[in-house]
Amino acid sequence: MPKINLLSSAAYGYMKQHLLQKNKQFKDIEIQSLRFPDGERYFRIKDIEKIAGLPAVYICGTINDEAILEAYQICLELVRGGCTSLHLVIPYFGYSTMERATKPGEIVSAKNIACLFSSIPQAGMGNYIYTVDIHAPGTQYYFEQNIIPVNLTTEPIINNIVKDICKNNRKFVLASADMGRAKWVERISNHLGLESAYIMKKRISATETTVQALNADVKNKNVLIFDDMIRSGTSILNAARAYKTCNAKNIYAICVHGIFVKGALEKLKQSNLIKSIYCTNTHANVQNTSDNFINIYDISDIIIQGLKI
Repeated sequence: MPKINLLSSAAYGYMKQHLLQKNKQFKDIEIQSLRFPDGERYFRIKDIEKIAGLPAVYICGTINDEAILEAYQICLELVRGGCTSLHLVIPYFGYSTMERATKPGEIVSAKNIACLFSSIPQAGMGNYIYTVDIHAPGTQYYFEQNIIPVNLTTEPIINNIVKDICKNNRKFVLASADMGRAKWVERISNHLGLESAYIMKKRISATETTVQALNADVKNKNVLIFDDMIRSGTSILNAARAYKTCNAKNIYAICVHGIFVKGALEKLKQSNLIKSIYCTNTHANVQNTSDNFINIYDISDIIIQGLKI
């Protein structure tokens, strides 16, 4: 059975361990990382001589500027080390909400990051980049040169989450947190035979949203609010209040990317509007909580099935 070299950033070490446990083809390659007194980073790929002649999979998230630069440097060295193909797996693509400019002079960060990764020299059998339910699907087309973008979907996991919550109880409504997720909500609700509800919101600022319209019949029903990501929790709470106004019973929140900035989980829990939260482990922040208020689902099978190796 051919081997595949598997590496990860420190933040995504948990994901690497899941993959190693589930697929014996993966060969663990460690990365040494240090920080100099002036703040600069030092990296070393251990066993670099084992990189040549095999595909290399590197898992990271562009969760901050430092992580982006780290990924770029590691990928450069993997190609220089002679990997047959490069597979950059980014479960959470940061800056995905900055996929277009709405004001003169705004920087389209998602496009610039895509251009940066596109500049990595090509491995002999190609460079692939994998995103997971990227916020704006069109962002994958920002990748240039010969890099091959692959956007994986967690829809099978979201289906399982909904099934786990409902347990064949039809007094549940699958609801959107905004119209951007309406098609996904409609598709899943039709597939599972559930009613659906929709909400329209307006973004006031980078951290504030307000509900503009609501189309829902949720009286005395349990509501599952779906959004692709939860950052501060403001959008979910605004949606929950709107559904509660319509006499919804219990409210659950479901998301793909649980970013949960500092204080977000506490705010959601203390609101007494959300019974519990369900999310995947695409973002490293979910590893920092052990609260039973949140339920975390692993996406490693989605990655294994999606790799073009």
